[in-house]
Parts: sequence; structure tokens; C-alpha cells
Amino acid sequence: MIRRLLGACVGVALVMAAGACDSSKGTDPKGGGGDIQSPSEDGGPGTDDAGPGDGGTDPVPDGGTDPVPGDGGTDPLPGDGGTDPLPGDGGTQQPTTPEGPWPTDALTDYSAKYDIPKVRSVGVDAAHNIWLLNGSQIGVLRAGTQRPVWNSQPIGQASLGLGWEPDKLAIDSTVICGGKAGEAYVGYRTHDEIVGGQRIVGRGEEGFSEERYFEFQKGDVDVVQLNGEGSDIVLREHLYRSAGTSRPSRNEPIGIRNSNDFHYDEDRSVYSCARVMSGTYEGEVYVGTNHGVTRIRGYDYSSHRHPAWWQTIPNEDPSKPPKQSQRAGYTYGLGISAEGHLLIANDWKIGILPPNADLKWWDRENRDGVPADAEISEYLLNTFVDPVNPGPDQYRDQATPHNNWRGIQKTKDGLYYVAGLGSGLWQFQAQPQRHDPKKYADTDYVRIEGANTSDYTALAATDDGSLFVGTARNGLWRLTPAKQLEKVAGVSGGEVRQLVYDPRVTPSALYVLIDGKLFVLRGN
Repeated sequence: MIRRLLGACVGVALVMAAGACDSSKGTDPKGGGGDIQSPSEDGGPGTDDAGPGDGGTDPVPDGGTDPVPGDGGTDPLPGDGGTDPLPGDGGTQQPTTPEGPWPTDALTDYSAKYDIPKVRSVGVDAAHNIWLLNGSQIGVLRAGTQRPVWNSQPIGQASLGLGWEPDKLAIDSTVICGGKAGEAYVGYRTHDEIVGGQRIVGRGEEGFSEERYFEFQKGDVDVVQLNGEGSDIVLREHLYRSAGTSRPSRNEPIGIRNSNDFHYDEDRSVYSCARVMSGTYEGEVYVGTNHGVTRIRGYDYSSHRHPAWWQTIPNEDPSKPPKQSQRAGYTYGLGISAEGHLLIANDWKIGILPPNADLKWWDRENRDGVPADAEISEYLLNTFVDPVNPGPDQYRDQATPHNNWRGIQKTKDGLYYVAGLGSGLWQFQAQPQRHDPKKYADTDYVRIEGANTSDYTALAATDDGSLFVGTARNGLWRLTPAKQLEKVAGVSGGEVRQLVYDPRVTPSALYVLIDGKLFVLRGN
């Protein structure tokens, strides 16, 4: 019965599910920070991710059962890379003038000019189409048109309706990022905990029970696109093609799971996303989840990475040594530096990761099991922000407090900035010789004052050397290259939910989503 229900929801591809990072029913995290994010007002809960090695090794009691021993590390399935359009799905609609005609005024209220209702998230695709998201509504505004095209009916994860009920694929949609021309990635949230643990149980290692098959589809990411006529938004596919060594992740279309062990569905809810706008990996997308960061290339993904720490938990039996529980936290803060490095800011820590070429090995924290000639992605920085969180070694109960980071960026002068709800705005330098990844404390942080708040939701570094700063209630600010913090005139509203910078157009464009309205600044 479940399979028949799912089949009815497929559209042009398979259905996908969405998720919540909040296990307390009734809370509704609000959108916001980083590059494209969705923070809650209270900072949101952190995941208590446990177990040495994460991704499929032995969790502590809150992580589920033991994983099945290695599945052989088979090669990716031939011919299933997902780069070709699906037969009969209509293709994509590409504007003939992708960079225009868009307004080039210094500031334009797009909501008023293009009749855009209040939305939750905004993204820009390869052809500079502007994608819009609000619940089950997905829209796209194309150059030369006067208003967005919206989906005619709920699709993908929203096709069964959105809500907290267990028969829904998603509680709500969260973020949207542009993909190829005429395509976008839509993130959703669902319940982050699976009853009975995160390991699949059912018909053996290669199979799934009907209930677990449906459960694993929840949350994650839909790929959507314009139809061939450019008149409707349709589902391309639910993202499911793992580039990792865990083969069933590729041929079982049930969403994002750990790429190095398909038995674990740890990344269930999406809370942020960032599109790579330039460089070798232009067009790739990173999504921040309730557990870590998933990297997406086309329709393939690698999951996951996270700057994590280990909490010591006393054993119930005092004669036995204490347990270690991994804490990863929700990832609301994502950024891409000018050199293409991934910048991560989660509930506790910050990190810097240069990308590697082979997506298959991106999820690896070390070289265990990796061929000698394969490149992995190693942290340049993985640390706490010392002034507001010296780390667990400084706390008697080993429970370091949340910082609720919401944005992280690198400006043109080489300085880094991190900001969060209640944690303030901080400037720092990332020097690997000083920032030992195993060291919890750093000493070069400088707090930036002047916006009359400690609650920040979004950051965007621009080519002119500025840092645009979004707040939870005090609107949009700009830290000038001379390091003066000033209010941005003409952008009305209080809560900045997103800042998306596109340097590919001339003049460059900064998309500001504030109180659900879209403004675009050009030339920064």
C-alpha cells in the first residue's frame, strides 16, 4: 500500500521527503542566515549525534543499533550519474539573455516590481533565474518576464501535504538553491529521530521493510525544474544518488543517507544551502542539515562532513569507563570563500574545508580505506570560537553551550567573520599553523559592535570588500572595507532571512530577503 501511494506521487520522478530538526512538536524554525538559511528564533536544538567515527560506526545508546559490516565498497553504478534529462520530462527553459534584462539600479524592490508575494527562501540558477519558495509553493522569475511562474500543484515532498503527521513526507520546506539553468534544489525538514535507531531493519542488508522504506524517504532535497513550455514547475527527481562507497544508496531511491554506510539516515532535515558561484566547482551545491553538510554535484551527492566534538557521558555502571557521544549540531551557517573553500558554522563549531575533485571521497574525515592516489578534503580549520565557547574541556559537565551560528564568510582582505543568534558578530584570521584542528581555543577573535544587537542571521561578502550583515530584528547592515558598520538605506524590514550574492553578473547582485520581501542591490 505504501508503494502504491508513493507511485501516485512521483510526477516525472520519485517523491522525496522533508524534515524537521526539531523533535518538539509545534516548534517552527524560521528562515535565515549564512548564505541561504533557516534559523529558529530561539536558536534551535542541537543534535546529540553519538558514536565514534559517525557515518555508520557504532553509536552510543542514542544512535541506534550496530551497523552491518562493510558492504564491499563497490564502484558507482555505470550510467546512473543523472546528468542527462529524463525522457519526456520537458527539459529546461533557458533564457536567451541570461544576464538580463534585469534592473541595474543600485537598489530595486523586486517584490513590488515583479508582484512577488512574501516567500521563505530565494535562490539563483546558472542562467540567473530567480527561484522562490514558500511552503508547497515553488516559483521562478525569469529575465524579461513580469511575474514568477508558480507550480500548479504540490510536487515532490509536498505532494502528500506538509505537516507533522507521520504519513507526510515533510513538515515544511526550508530553503531553495539554484542549480542548472531552469533547475533548483528544494530542501525540506522532517522528524530528525527515527524510532528504533537510524539503521535500516527489514529484509536483510540489501532490503527494506515497507515502513522503513517510507521513513527513509522523508526530508532531504528535491530537484525541480521548469517544464518544456516554461509554464509550470515540475519534479525532476528526489535526490538519492550517492557518490560514495555504499552502493544501495545509489539504486534505492529513498533520499540522502550516509555515503559510506547506507544503513544510516542521519541527514534528514535541510536548514541551509549555498551554491558555488564561480571556479572549478561552479554549480555545485552544499546543504546544511540537522547533522552535517552534504555536497551535491548535479544529481549525485556525498554525505556528510561536520565540525564535531565528543561529550563524555558517565557510564550507568560506575565500574566501567565513561562513554563518548558525538555532538555535531545543526548546520545553519554555510559560505563559499573566493578560493572555493566551504565555510561551515553549526550549533557549536566552525570549520573550513577545501573541496576535492572526487566526490566519492569527500565525506572521509581521514584516509582509512581511501586509495593512496585519491585526494580527500582535509580541514584547514575545525574549532570553537574561543571568546564565547572555549570548548568542552572548560566545562565541568563536559556539555559546552550552543552558539547558534548562522553565518560565516571570508572578505576580500582575507579576514573571516562568523555570526549567530545571541552570539554576536566576530572577526578572525584562519591560520592553520595557529589553529590546530585538535585545539579548542583560539586567541585572535575581535567582536564587531555597532548594529545594536547580538542576534545575527546572515552574512555575505562582496567583491568590493564589504561584508553585508543581516540581523534578526534590526534590518540589513554593511561593514565597509574600512571596517565601519553602517545601516543600509532603502531596505525596509527587520528580519533578514537570507543574503545571496551573485558575482557572475555585471554589476554584481546581492539578493536580500527581509520580512519575506526581496530586494536586490547591484554593484557591490
